[in-house]
Amino acid sequence: MTKIVIWAQSVCRSTMDLYREVKRLRDDVGVTVVLRRDGRGEDVRKLREAQGQGDYSDVVDREWDGKVESGIELLDLGAVHVFSGYQANRAVRELMIEAKRRALRVVEYDEAPCEMCLGVKGALKRLYYAMVLPMRVRRAVEAADLFISASGNMGMERLVRLGWKREAIVPFGYASGGFGEWGTGNGELEMGRGLRVLHTGVEAKYRGVDVLKRAAASLKRRGVDVEVKFTGGKVDAAQLPRLYEWADVVVACGLCEPWGMRVNDVLLEGIPVVVSDGMGAAMLCDEFGCGCVVPKGDANALAAVLERCANDREFLAHLRSGAKMAAAEIAPEKRAKVWLGKVLGE
Repeated sequence: MTKIVIWAQSVCRSTMDLYREVKRLRDDVGVTVVLRRDGRGEDVRKLREAQGQGDYSDVVDREWDGKVESGIELLDLGAVHVFSGYQANRAVRELMIEAKRRALRVVEYDEAPCEMCLGVKGALKRLYYAMVLPMRVRRAVEAADLFISASGNMGMERLVRLGWKREAIVPFGYASGGFGEWGTGNGELEMGRGLRVLHTGVEAKYRGVDVLKRAAASLKRRGVDVEVKFTGGKVDAAQLPRLYEWADVVVACGLCEPWGMRVNDVLLEGIPVVVSDGMGAAMLCDEFGCGCVVPKGDANALAAVLERCANDREFLAHLRSGAKMAAAEIAPEKRAKVWLGKVLGE
């Protein structure tokens, strides 16, 4: 039996739902999920549980205190080790190097470097990615056979500059079960009402919410019948299916986001999306025709797409069909097969 160890850096449904399916997938593959409980991992676990996302106790098999010494003991659990968090965590990098020394297969499933902030802080992070990070991660990168990118195609050139071989980078993204039964979005746009546009999640600057607000104002001035709703901040997960049922299209106009899990959630409800090219999840629109991709920060381009959605019902129906196709393809049980095949080199 092939044995895989997955080193999870935090409790997050974007990966935990996927890992659950990977564990169930094949009898000839034994999977052990190790959860790091130190520092950020513990903080994120508490946050996720506070958000009602569960503790995923059925997924996690072992806990790790984040120290190299105790981590080395866990290397004996498998012949293939899938790590995450190598950019920020020295212990993870050391374990990657040690695993390679023991002739074990090393895979990294992680995000590409991405600021998720603007201004001076964003500039400093870009400088760090260019000048400091490559030196820190060089040996760990050399130890790995594969980089499965949770950022899709986002940040590909940065990964290459960190030392990853282009042919070893696999665009993938995230996979989760969403918040309800997928494929339940609105039917045909009803006559007599305008297009309903939804924006979910916090309104941080890096998410480009002002771009949607400018686009909405432009449409209103031109008399285009579009109603836009912003959820802002924290929304109870139980409320999200009702918001999705209301919406005809969801906009995610991030300026610098590694992926954008809310895009997956929307598609799993069968609702098309308009996504900026500043997000990794834009890959889904290109792959499944489940929405449109607009240049980040371009309010005019966003307004033009929303106006077409409002006025061209056949176009919107086409996007909705793509959303339903995407829902079937990005569900954890389907993505787990792809992910596991990459990990095993099949």
